[in-house]
Amino acid sequence: MSRRKVYELNSFRKKEDQAIYAKGEEGGKDKNVSPYKEIYNFIYEKRWLLLAVSLTATICLMPTPEGLTENGKYALGLWLFIIVCFTTEALPLPMTAMIIGSYQIMAGIGGFHEVPRSFMDDAVVFIMGVLMMGSVLVKYNIHNKIALYMLKLSGTRIDRVVLGMVAFCAISAGFVTEHATVTIMLPIGVGIVSLSGGVKKVPKLAKLIMLAISYGVIIGGVASPSGGARNALMISFLNNLGINIGYGNWMLMAMPFTIIMIPVVVIWLLKLYKPEITDLESVMETIKEEMEADGPMTTQAKMAFAIFIGVLVSWVVFSQKFGAGNIVMMGIIVAAVLGLVDWSYLHKKTQWGVVVLYAGAISMGKMLMATGAATWLAKKLLAVASTFGIMDGLPLLAVTTTITALSTNTMADGPTVAVLGPVFLKAAEMSDTSLYAIGVATSLGSAFSYLLVISTPANAIVYGSGFLKGSDFLKAGGPLFLFSLFLTVMILALIWWRHLGIW
Repeated sequence: MSRRKVYELNSFRKKEDQAIYAKGEEGGKDKNVSPYKEIYNFIYEKRWLLLAVSLTATICLMPTPEGLTENGKYALGLWLFIIVCFTTEALPLPMTAMIIGSYQIMAGIGGFHEVPRSFMDDAVVFIMGVLMMGSVLVKYNIHNKIALYMLKLSGTRIDRVVLGMVAFCAISAGFVTEHATVTIMLPIGVGIVSLSGGVKKVPKLAKLIMLAISYGVIIGGVASPSGGARNALMISFLNNLGINIGYGNWMLMAMPFTIIMIPVVVIWLLKLYKPEITDLESVMETIKEEMEADGPMTTQAKMAFAIFIGVLVSWVVFSQKFGAGNIVMMGIIVAAVLGLVDWSYLHKKTQWGVVVLYAGAISMGKMLMATGAATWLAKKLLAVASTFGIMDGLPLLAVTTTITALSTNTMADGPTVAVLGPVFLKAAEMSDTSLYAIGVATSLGSAFSYLLVISTPANAIVYGSGFLKGSDFLKAGGPLFLFSLFLTVMILALIWWRHLGIW
């Protein structure tokens, strides 16, 4: 077998860039189009934004409903605007988050001195720090080294390789970010398929490997607060209600979900897509050789990894005292002082739009709570639930988790928690149900994005390989979606969390 680079995706990226460029060229204005046609095209292009604005205007102009303050009505208008924009991406999500602050000031909900303060929170610093720490690990190829170690442990049998990939993706996504994990594992997955003869020869293997990567990061992102910004967002909402959840407490509640789901995902995918090849000895050897070409970890890489481990331990031990955001930023500062990273690199690699998005989401959550809009919505939710005999406790948790899980397949997990979290927490408070349990269950449910390509970036990225169809996510994800709900409600909430004394 000839030596060739198999784990780089430059060819894929070039094709995508060319396609985008071609689309942009085709999308130029036609000088012969009539003004009426241009107006029609503009309205059609902005239809979702116009819908969002219309809904908000309608809510703001209507009489204030009984039990809702005027500011609460304006807050409800913004809430509907955000739901439409988050669902349809009528505007870039960070820009939508920026509107949250401007709207509050213009509607008189808060002053221009007060509202900007609501954007700042330890959770925002935590999200920013986690993104920075992930970029430091990627800079020194630490993920590559860990992935190589995983490949060596997994052996060459296809079932063990898939187990290793799912376990690595789950554990990695739990402590760094889903994006960084997929960035490392996707090229390896593409390499396995390529060296096995290509997608036309091994289509089941291709689907199996891609879904193992995607679903691996999905089930791992809930394991710890640093696994997803949605977790930090929920922790912020709970903190605002006087409930302080430490890093270790979250792991104690959520990590069992990841541990149980790893073998479930592996067994289900192997059964659904029985691969054409059962042993990958030659394939794995080629990939290992290429990954080992970078040589052993440098001194700087070891120092960066040691800082990450120190931050991780400090999160578990000291997060309730010093704050998870402060701890990770101290780690970044140490890395900068030691010369492991500079500001220009962090500035370039950090996804600032994500930071803005969650800062806005936190501000909206505080607004819904302060204006009474969350209380009013929670009363309506409880009134509807009571007609079905659902008042509080485990049935209420089952309903809120299911609503969250269904919603997260139509919009991103973070926005799902942003729009539903404050309402569900208020419903829990009013029904004398554990806010702790409802909060964590809501965050868990927001991760069950197995069903659609658009549900999560992980699905979209592996779909971009060209090995999957949209229907594959429904076929493979449907049973995992139902089992995840069952596991959360009937195993974690009913048994494990009761044992921990959460209820």
